[in-house]
Amino acid sequence: MAISVKWRFKFNAENGLLGNNRSVLSHLLSTFVEEKRNIVELKGIQEASLSISRLEEWQHGPQVLAYGAILICRMGKTTLRVNYKDWELFEGTVITVFPNDVVEIISGGRRVKDESLKARSEASPCDTNNVTDNLTRHPSSFTYDSSFQVEILRYSPSLLREASLQLEQTVYSSLREDRCRQNTPVVTRIIDSMFALLRVYFDQADCTCISQLVLCQLKAFFIGFHEYLQRNPQYRPDEVKSYRVRKLFNLFMMLMERDYKLSRDVNYYATQMNITPKYLTTIVRQVTDHTPKAIIDQYVILQIKMQLQRTSQSIKEIAWNYHFADTSFFCRYYKKHTGVTPQQERK
Repeated sequence: MAISVKWRFKFNAENGLLGNNRSVLSHLLSTFVEEKRNIVELKGIQEASLSISRLEEWQHGPQVLAYGAILICRMGKTTLRVNYKDWELFEGTVITVFPNDVVEIISGGRRVKDESLKARSEASPCDTNNVTDNLTRHPSSFTYDSSFQVEILRYSPSLLREASLQLEQTVYSSLREDRCRQNTPVVTRIIDSMFALLRVYFDQADCTCISQLVLCQLKAFFIGFHEYLQRNPQYRPDEVKSYRVRKLFNLFMMLMERDYKLSRDVNYYATQMNITPKYLTTIVRQVTDHTPKAIIDQYVILQIKMQLQRTSQSIKEIAWNYHFADTSFFCRYYKKHTGVTPQQERK
């Protein structure tokens, strides 16, 4: 006996989200496929690497990281923006970044476009869904410090997950919030010693235990760094924003990293956080000078751009995975934020 199953989809015009069974099933399927793809990609690369870099790849506009890293500045100076917060890097500075962080070198201070965005945002303070900035369209140019160099330990998300298994969530959250150490000799010495030890093994081409060694060092660093901050609260950076504002902003970023394919709507994230869209907009502006809608759209565009450049998925498949109503709506959205179509991006 044949069984017929009827699917009913409901389109939400506000955020381009298809509801009911299709949303849940397609999200589960796309998540499974992406995890499989990530595993295949990780098998083709080293799980960890240690190198000297000028971070040229971060100098051409914002990037979503597919890996985690610990960096120590060896010479020169620059300004690194991580998740819309700026950090000054100079000799001896140590900073940690994590998979899915949005990073960008912005030497020379705030970009002119950021100031113009702030002016536009202040002119329409109640618009939470229609404010669109050009964060991904017209990168500004800067004269970079030619002497700037960092030593960087890159590691795969799988190593980070394993290193974090026995860590309390408070440790991980604390590291993401207080990720940079400037003028702190003890942390600089720790990283110098850690990198010196790992360098010995990385220099041995036939070493087969690099991943395990990096894993042990990551665990030691995460635990030790957190304990150092607990013992020395005076070394925490002075924050103008309240604890609640920082906590809510970090929650917003974590939810967006998790659900960016499901929804691009500010109301969705505000509901998840049990606050109003207006309050969410106020919080995000306090921390970043941007609206939550601008940050969501930038993050989605960066993720789509990576898929267009690094995978063979069809435009239709990508539109489906990101819950767009149809391919034409997806193409219009992409062109609105980048100035080119998805097809042109791939050429």
